[in-house]
Amino acid sequence: MRHHRGSDRSLESLAHSVLWPGFTGTRAPDWLLRARDAGAPGALLFAHNIDPDDADQLSRLVGELDGTRGSLVGADEEGGLVTRLHARDGSPSPGHAVLGRHDVIADTETVAEQIGAELARHGIAIDLAPVADVNNNPANPVIGSRSFGADPELVARHAAAYVRGLQRAGTAACAKHFPGHGDTTTDSHLAVSRMEVSADELEEIHLAPFRAAIEAGVRSVLTAHIIVPVLGPEPATVNPRALSMLRGMGFDGLIISDAVEMEAIASTLGIGPGAVAALAAGVDLVCLGNQGADPRTPENPRPDESAYRTVHTAVVDALRSGSLRAERLEEAAERIAALRTWVTAHRTGGSPDLASTTSTPDTPTAARNAPTTTAVRVAAHACDVRGDVRLRAGVPVTVIDARVLRNRAAGREADLVGRALAARRAISHHRFDGDDTAELLRADPQGEVVLVVDQPHIAAAERHALTDVLAWHPDTVVVRLGWPGDLGVDLPRLVTTHGSSAVSASAVADLLLG
Repeated sequence: MRHHRGSDRSLESLAHSVLWPGFTGTRAPDWLLRARDAGAPGALLFAHNIDPDDADQLSRLVGELDGTRGSLVGADEEGGLVTRLHARDGSPSPGHAVLGRHDVIADTETVAEQIGAELARHGIAIDLAPVADVNNNPANPVIGSRSFGADPELVARHAAAYVRGLQRAGTAACAKHFPGHGDTTTDSHLAVSRMEVSADELEEIHLAPFRAAIEAGVRSVLTAHIIVPVLGPEPATVNPRALSMLRGMGFDGLIISDAVEMEAIASTLGIGPGAVAALAAGVDLVCLGNQGADPRTPENPRPDESAYRTVHTAVVDALRSGSLRAERLEEAAERIAALRTWVTAHRTGGSPDLASTTSTPDTPTAARNAPTTTAVRVAAHACDVRGDVRLRAGVPVTVIDARVLRNRAAGREADLVGRALAARRAISHHRFDGDDTAELLRADPQGEVVLVVDQPHIAAAERHALTDVLAWHPDTVVVRLGWPGDLGVDLPRLVTTHGSSAVSASAVADLLLG
């Protein structure tokens, strides 16, 4: 096969150069280091790759991945619900919906710059943020409070601000999930998702934030595995028309796929053919996502390595057969190299007003994770309060965590509200899990009750918990963390935070405890 550029690059190396895997463990595994030496550009980090008790571990890990030539290491650090660096203790940064509710562009830029500076300090080159999806469907199970809002103009201006903030800190932004995942009712981690919109609705609502991000200079865009019928029958990640449309919007940066082992691709095309189809459609960097977190079995002791080998083999075979053009991958590799060059050129030591995110590895964990004054102010201002939610002094407090929604993008999270309250006052803490909670609800309610929910308007179990607890204790303080929807019930004491994070949980504690 004739190569127009890079003729000394083998097909094996060319295939490595466009794959971006996740992996298991807090050290770089041997298979990944071999792939790096063979041409793989980097890796994507998840919470299980990070030891929150070892201040130096993350920087050491990125150093292992860098080797002698540097690499592109990425992470989903959106603030709020989706965080990798702060998965155990909750993000010190407010999430997108909180920023949108607050609606101060300068503060969105500042929060994004703080996140970008923290990532830069550890050597992480790409943040898979901002979420540019317009969440105009309240029943959306996977975006919700990860979106800045339901209004395309609001989402557009905050997406652009987030891009500017991240990239001012020398961290490449990645607008996602193109062409928009906001008007869906299916999580593409679990199944094929569709967005039934007209061409005008697509243009005016869902593409507007991506246009704003492109105008702000976003360095990368991540595709969605969603079918938009007006663009054709394939999911956008493997749809040449969708990706050509993105290029036609003036974007010449790096196109990154969402993880190909998500069920929308894995259960239809398969991860190998799906990766080949994505590259052929115009994707530059194929994300293999989070196989490292999958359970190991005797038949498959290294699911991360197995997934990588499967995809690499499929890409090499497609190159050999001619069904995938080498020139397409060479073009992709050039864009990856250009992004690496941009990150190297734009990395700085951070701004003096980003003190909490430019701490040294020797800084105690609590201090490194402390929210900034901007984050605290934004989270407090975004809270909507109904009724008098202050808890009476000197009485018992029972906190019931009834959240059941655990989308695959965020992973499982601690009850941050219960933790924030317990740090200031003795509480009795319970998980609402049906039979085990029945005994509690048979008891004579004493003192104050706080019920924590996520999105009871779309989660039946949370609605049932809400009904049961209010019948048991009508004066319950309800704390709703997720996207606000119609609850169909009058709640005399309600706090809606518009997001789940350590800083929003602290804002709730301030409201309830004074």
